[in-house]
Amino acid sequence: MIQHQEVIEVEHSKSYIAHHVNLRAVPRHEQILSANFSNWYGKAIRAFDILISLALFITFIISIPFIWLANFITSPGPLFYRQIRVGKNGRNFTIIKFRSMHINAESDGEARFTEENDERITAVGSFLRKSRIDELPQVINILRGDMSLVGPRPERPEFVALFVQRNPDYALRNLVKPGLTGWGQVKYKYTSNMEDGLKKLEYDLYFLKHRSFSMDFEIMWRTFVAVMSRSGV
Repeated sequence: MIQHQEVIEVEHSKSYIAHHVNLRAVPRHEQILSANFSNWYGKAIRAFDILISLALFITFIISIPFIWLANFITSPGPLFYRQIRVGKNGRNFTIIKFRSMHINAESDGEARFTEENDERITAVGSFLRKSRIDELPQVINILRGDMSLVGPRPERPEFVALFVQRNPDYALRNLVKPGLTGWGQVKYKYTSNMEDGLKKLEYDLYFLKHRSFSMDFEIMWRTFVAVMSRSGV
């Protein structure tokens, strides 16, 4: 049984990267959040989100005809893909992405994790995912206030229900806005199953507890490097 304590501990295990929360010492809800989420820093981050998203919005608009043409030639269908995700305080919202999978990729209605080399991903979609270009439309979500540039990546309600069933502390991720990129994204490997998702939770909780300008900068820099190298994060 998990013991709820006053302080959060940091795991220093050789089995994986440090800078994550030890789930054997999980804090209460009101203690998990860094003060930076509620002071002037939070307002500054919203202003930064809007400024950067407006700049990215120009890139998004310019990319539309090229991606539409590539998809039209290789995999005709809708340019955009919309999906319900869980946001701050458990509120659902519709995330927007460039379509990277074949139409009716889940024709059986069963929600499935995306795996590396997933056969549902189109040839163009593979490039979009590795370059993170498929995420560009989410600048609309950021401008709407559904998301932030930096935060835990938003998950599908079906998966959130499964994660919470396995570990109720997964719900702590929803105390803040989800992000276009996050600490869990740059510090942990690509997740394609339940176990990896729960391990990434430890990094997301570390972000909630220790968020700062320097951490935000590191996350965005690592994401930029991943995008430029097309390695994905």
